[in-house]
Amino acid sequence: MNVLKCILTISCLAATLMFGCGIASEDFYSLLGVDKSATTQDIRKAFKRTALKMHPDKNLEDPDADKKFIRINRAYEVLKDEELRKKYDQFGEEGLDDSHSGKGYHSWTYYRDNFGIYDDDPEIITLSRTDFDASVSGSDTPWFINFYHPMCSHCHTLAPDWRWLSIELQGVVRIGAVNCDDEYLLCSQQGVRGYPSLIAYPGKEKFYLEKTRELLASFILDRLPTGHGIPVTTGMLYNMRRLHSAPDKHVLLSNKPWLLASFSSNKLFDDFKMTLTKLAAIFSGVMSVGRLDCSMDAAACKSLNISLGDEDVLLQYYPSALVLGSATAILADDRSAQDIAKDVLALLPPLPLIDNDEFTKLHSEIVSSSSGTEGSRQPGWLVQFSSENDDVDDELRKLAGLAAPLPCHRVLCSSLSPGLDCDSLSITKTPAFVLFKPGGGYEMHHGRLMAQDIANFAREAAGAPHFCTLTPKEFPSVLSAGSIWFIDFYAPWCPPCMRLLPQFRKASVLMQLEHRPVQPVHFGIVDCTVHGSLCSRFNVRSYPTTILYNGSVPHQYSGHHNPHNIVEFVKDILNPTVQVLSPASFKSSVLERRSNEIWVVDFFANWCGPCIAMAPEYRRFSRIVSSIEDVFVASVDCADYGSFCSEQGVRSYPTVRIYRPNARPNDFSTYNDYARDAASFKRWLYSHLPSSVTALNDRTFEQILRSSEPWLVDFFAPWCGHCHVFAPEFEDMARRLEGKVKLGKVDCQAFQWLCQGAGVGAYPTVMFYKGALKTQNARQNPRGELLNTLDPDAIVSHLTWRLQQEEEVASRKTLPKDEL
Repeated sequence: MNVLKCILTISCLAATLMFGCGIASEDFYSLLGVDKSATTQDIRKAFKRTALKMHPDKNLEDPDADKKFIRINRAYEVLKDEELRKKYDQFGEEGLDDSHSGKGYHSWTYYRDNFGIYDDDPEIITLSRTDFDASVSGSDTPWFINFYHPMCSHCHTLAPDWRWLSIELQGVVRIGAVNCDDEYLLCSQQGVRGYPSLIAYPGKEKFYLEKTRELLASFILDRLPTGHGIPVTTGMLYNMRRLHSAPDKHVLLSNKPWLLASFSSNKLFDDFKMTLTKLAAIFSGVMSVGRLDCSMDAAACKSLNISLGDEDVLLQYYPSALVLGSATAILADDRSAQDIAKDVLALLPPLPLIDNDEFTKLHSEIVSSSSGTEGSRQPGWLVQFSSENDDVDDELRKLAGLAAPLPCHRVLCSSLSPGLDCDSLSITKTPAFVLFKPGGGYEMHHGRLMAQDIANFAREAAGAPHFCTLTPKEFPSVLSAGSIWFIDFYAPWCPPCMRLLPQFRKASVLMQLEHRPVQPVHFGIVDCTVHGSLCSRFNVRSYPTTILYNGSVPHQYSGHHNPHNIVEFVKDILNPTVQVLSPASFKSSVLERRSNEIWVVDFFANWCGPCIAMAPEYRRFSRIVSSIEDVFVASVDCADYGSFCSEQGVRSYPTVRIYRPNARPNDFSTYNDYARDAASFKRWLYSHLPSSVTALNDRTFEQILRSSEPWLVDFFAPWCGHCHVFAPEFEDMARRLEGKVKLGKVDCQAFQWLCQGAGVGAYPTVMFYKGALKTQNARQNPRGELLNTLDPDAIVSHLTWRLQQEEEVASRKTLPKDEL
């Protein structure tokens, strides 16, 4: 029934006419032969397989082949894009009214030869925008990324060398690839202007040299923060021994393992330098990698009982500090860094295996502790849940070092007692990594099973104590009276979900640190692949779905997926600036408004997609204008008051109206602009408000030049889009500077010569006129003080400072002079 209602709206009717109702045609997932849990990588592979089979070039006898393939291509273009996929999952094809992608296609040979150059290379990580935001942006992990286009011949020429580099530096640097034909927005954001563009992260350094294998490898290795290892000297060893003998040695002396490379000559070091650089990067954060030249510091070698021949390179693993315990020698001759690393990893201890009793004890301790008290020794506890059949992965031996100081343990699911076991934690696949938090909350890792990724997850999760996983057992507390919960219903296979998850976690931290609500706001996540019945019960039909429960009242979030917007949404719900009207309150507040009042009213339906999409911008608009006297922002839910909305002449949703002051009760203006954002609503409102900015002409501008009062003037043009955007900001400045500075504006299309005389060369241009001297015929230069910013706060701050300067100058002139 809701779908039938939505068809009545203009927005949804347009979508239906354009794309059809979406029921008679085949589902996008079925067209590609994947289910709704398919990852972006699965969708790409399925599309390539389908494209090679169904392409019109290979089906010349089928008169409908072109139409069929256009629809297949349309399905791929929608499902590969996380925003469009969410719209499709939630509203079907009707929700894609603003997207016209997928109407054309490439030749059959393109899909055979060019589609996804690196999709089948396991060592090269093909990154989407979601992957990039999660793994590259803001991360300290070294990356070397190839931004390419499948139609670029140079990109294909580079491909064999890029594959070689990924194998040569496996485990040292993450080698990535971004298909800019699919990820145009990401490439644009990263400043990619040509293909292939090779960029090193962090630091965003571009590679400009000749693209040879040697130069590619040396470029990225030279930028690794670990360098060629730590130089070990006699002085360093002396300090280590001194710290070891100190009473507080357990604090001062790190017990981190060491990998030491000793050389009998500097030439041998030069020959081994590249391998040592790779080893230092592979074990960064896990152990210290050092180097010792016995020809330069024989005393240090003697101190460590190292004896070398003339052509010897000795690699030794120390399980703790160099001066403690014995070392294990590792074969180094003519071996790759990756082969050496395998031997070293085998010497690292695995995560400590604990039994049921110890697991229960440690779990009880962290549940009973509080992150805000001294009794909590750590913010979290990382546990690897395993089974006897799990493959042995020495890579995970790095985890204890990378996650430090968080304690890490391993436990077998089969050893746990019912009630606190893998089933109760909804662990269906092992190995699984869970971060337990003080107070009883926990989070599960959903990313790659790489030690660095798991450690990054553990640190981020431990830093968010008010963020936890919910199951049907805990969910009733969400709906209890007086509690406030913000819930993210997600699926681990869903790219937008994985992109939102870290932002949602950051929002929970931001909420507590910066806003400190009177009543605590809890953040929770529900895995709908595990708890499908719970998600269905709450009508969750697409992922991610985020709902704020204020008691038992749900408020669905549809804004941008960043911490600031998420927190602003919570604040809007808890302290609303949009008044919710019923027919009775609409009559008493709007129709019977005072003559000086102006009301902005949004008539919406809670089932309407465009209404849901507009809601966060409308709330933001309300918050922006909340300080303006006699301006009120409200809304009416026409799903609840359908007949009333019909009586008011509302025929589509959303409909936004301004009920003007000094007018007949039902005299209004309807918003008809395409843009439905806070800034556009604000400009529209200000066009109905009396202006605090004086419109200037030749005569009044001349008066300003001769006036002793300070003026701020905006030179604009009616056709200038930026001028229209800036106009309401200038009005706000007029209110903020009232009584200090007068504000005026000049239409440079109407007064062209005036603006030329003022030296205006671009729009908008803002100039400050401090006031003419109080002498006869005094006049200011028409070329006032040019302000090189349009930021309102910066302008107000600058003018406040300038006025203070002028006051100080004036006060000095009025001081009595000493007579000789």
